[in-house]
Amino acid sequence: MPKALVTGASGFIGSHLVQLLAEKGWSVTCLLRPTSRKEKLRRLPVHIVSGNLEDQSLLEKAAAGQKFVFHLAGRIRSARKDVYERVNHLFTRNLARACLKNSADLERFVYVSSIAAAGPSPPGIIKDESFPPAPASEYGRSKLRGEKALEEFRGKYPFTIIRPPNVYGPGQQETEMLIRLIKKKMVPVLRSGEKKTSLIYISDLVHGLVTAASLSRTVDKVYYLTDGRQYSWRELIFAVKDIILEKGLFFPLGEPLILGAAAATDFLKQTGLFSTMFGLRAWKTMTRTPWLFSSARAEKEFGFRATFNLMDGLKQTILPEKEYN
Repeated sequence: MPKALVTGASGFIGSHLVQLLAEKGWSVTCLLRPTSRKEKLRRLPVHIVSGNLEDQSLLEKAAAGQKFVFHLAGRIRSARKDVYERVNHLFTRNLARACLKNSADLERFVYVSSIAAAGPSPPGIIKDESFPPAPASEYGRSKLRGEKALEEFRGKYPFTIIRPPNVYGPGQQETEMLIRLIKKKMVPVLRSGEKKTSLIYISDLVHGLVTAASLSRTVDKVYYLTDGRQYSWRELIFAVKDIILEKGLFFPLGEPLILGAAAATDFLKQTGLFSTMFGLRAWKTMTRTPWLFSSARAEKEFGFRATFNLMDGLKQTILPEKEYN
C-alpha cells in the first residue's frame, strides 16, 4: 500500500486527488491548516494532520515515513507579497527539508506549481518547457521560487514539477459561478473569439499527477498537462450555455456589464466578505493575455493523454450523473 502525504487536500485539486488515491487503496495523510474545511475528507479513509504549517516539527511529523508527497497547498487568491512568499515559497522549502530529514525512502516529491510560474505565452506561440520562465505576477514569481526551492534538493531525492493550466470540474469556484449565472439565463458575451487559454479537466489532471509520480523517467523534470487544445473564453462560455440552455433564449451580458461586475467584486473583496479570483485585474489578464501551453513533453515521456474533451468535461461538471450517462 503506497503511503502519500497530500498538502492542500481540502482544495479543489487536492480533494479530487485524495479521492483518487483513496479509491486506489493508498494510505493517505492530509496536511491541513486548522481552518481548512475537513467535512469531505472525514468521509474518506485518510489520516488528517492539522496545525500551524509554519511549525517545522509538524511538517517533519507529517513527512515521516512517506513514500510520496503531493504538494498542492498554496496561496492563489489576491494577497500581499509577504503572504505569497511565506506560503508558496518558504512553505515549499520547509516541507522539502522536512522530507529530507524524515522521509529516507521518499520515492517522489510532486510539486503542483502553476502556469503563472512560466508566465504568459508569446503572441501566436504555444509555450512548452523549453521557454525560460517569465512570471508576470507576484503569485507567479512566488510559485517559481517554490520550484527553485526544490531544485536545491536535486540529487537528494527525486521530485517532479507539474504546471497545470486552467483546471475545471466539479467544485471549481469560478466554473460554478459561471454555471449559476447561465442557469439564470444570463450569458456573458465576449467579442473576441481569439484562442487565449489551455484547459484540463480535473480527472485528467489528478490521474496525470499520479502517473508522473510513479515513473522514473519523470524525475527532476517540469511538465505542462493540458487537454491538447487551445480555447477562446467565448468558446468556453457558449459551451456551458449550450449544455444548460440548449437552444433556449437568454439575456446577453456584454463586456461593459462584465467589467462593472468585476469592479463590484473587487469592492466586496476589500471588505473581506467575499473571496474569489474574479475581479478587474483577473478578468483583463484572463481575456487579453494568451496562456497557451503544450503537453507534448508529458505525452512523449510518460504517455500522458487527456481523456476528456471540453464538452464531455463540462457535462460531467454540470449535469447530474444519471442525466449524463
